[in-house]
Amino acid sequence: MNIETATIRRLRDALLQSGRRPSAVLSSAYETLTRSGMLSPEEAGALERVDPLAETMFLMMSADGRVSDEEKDAVRGAVRGLTDGLLHSGTINVMLENYEKRLAEQGRDERLREIADTIAEEPTEAEGAFALAAAIALADDDVADEENELISQLAEWFGITEERADQILDQLEDDRDEGEGDADEDVG
Repeated sequence: MNIETATIRRLRDALLQSGRRPSAVLSSAYETLTRSGMLSPEEAGALERVDPLAETMFLMMSADGRVSDEEKDAVRGAVRGLTDGLLHSGTINVMLENYEKRLAEQGRDERLREIADTIAEEPTEAEGAFALAAAIALADDDVADEENELISQLAEWFGITEERADQILDQLEDDRDEGEGDADEDVG
């Protein structure tokens, strides 16, 4: 399965740019609030909503045993985008710490099983997690064999056929091509 499409690279670049942008509030304050369970109802709801997607991205970025700053930036950017900026860097940092603990305690397959149980019945959620994971795999410009294997495993765990996974990546590529055509028409 080819995840190194121009669209996935473009998504990766957008996530990196957003993830590198500092939060308006100091991270340590949000880390403390998150650890204490003192997020606003809106923030808590947003965290619950994006949690399976964010953990899927974490599992992808840790698949090769190395977690780069670029991968963390991409996850931060994705979470910010998915929550319309509601969750700050400090909250996202605590989320990543929690994912790391779960992975160490339960292992990758158990975490994937639990996430799949949560999102596999919602095809758009599963497909969104799949596309975001592909972007995270490219965040450090090096798709390791473990990451390639995991993207195939994600498709299987999330109930996405190989054909559908390829269609998702192809559709992303088609969307990119159409977007470039629109931009060219606007210039003329």
